[in-house]
Amino acid sequence: MSLMKRFQEKKKEDPGYGEGASSFAVLGTMPTTAIAKQQTLTGFEKELEDDLAKLKLIRSRKQKEAEKAAHLVPKYLPVVETLKASGSDHPLLGQILVWLFDIADIHGAMALALYCIEHGVPMPERFRRDLPIYLCDTITEWAEGEQDAGRSVEPYFGQVCELAEGWDIPDEVSAKMLKLKGLVAMDLESWSEAITHFERAEEYGAKVKTVLGKARKKLESAKPAEEKPAEPAEASGAEASGTE
Repeated sequence: MSLMKRFQEKKKEDPGYGEGASSFAVLGTMPTTAIAKQQTLTGFEKELEDDLAKLKLIRSRKQKEAEKAAHLVPKYLPVVETLKASGSDHPLLGQILVWLFDIADIHGAMALALYCIEHGVPMPERFRRDLPIYLCDTITEWAEGEQDAGRSVEPYFGQVCELAEGWDIPDEVSAKMLKLKGLVAMDLESWSEAITHFERAEEYGAKVKTVLGKARKKLESAKPAEEKPAEPAEASGAEASGTE
């Protein structure tokens, strides 16, 4: 089903679907009457479907990302801002969100993702995952690459982790996120925090035995001498031989 047909079906069920308190008029480019606004939005939907069809003809993933970054994302961002200004939950927003993550515009993607979550924007129809699961998976994959490269994953990874605490997401997704939280804490030498995250990750099925053991050893070695267990005193020669 096309974006337009999906939108029309939703409109039949709920006449207020896709409309907010303000109009679509942004940057002086959108018409002001309801019919003209709908016609303009329909035109953008048709263009998006045409652009998606053209992308399918490109085999190179790198070339696809270049096309999105150079032409498609800049083309649709004004439409995104128009829809956001109206408080819309139009499905076009979900497609642009995916493209923003595809081109590694994490700042732009996170801003739109938070809007989409708040307004219940659906993911594109071909996606099996809902938005919360997609966001957790995608931001964790990005953060793993950043962490491996020695770059900070904040504030974006932390934002999603905080949101995920209230979401119903698969255990394997929680396990990946918690394990990465532990690895990030280890990079910061926050051993106690790392242990907490690894232990929770283990409860969800993550394989963290090695890193958990390492974190525990690091925490033990970091304790002041008075907090460490006392070593048993060596027996004297007489005691060792059993003689008086």
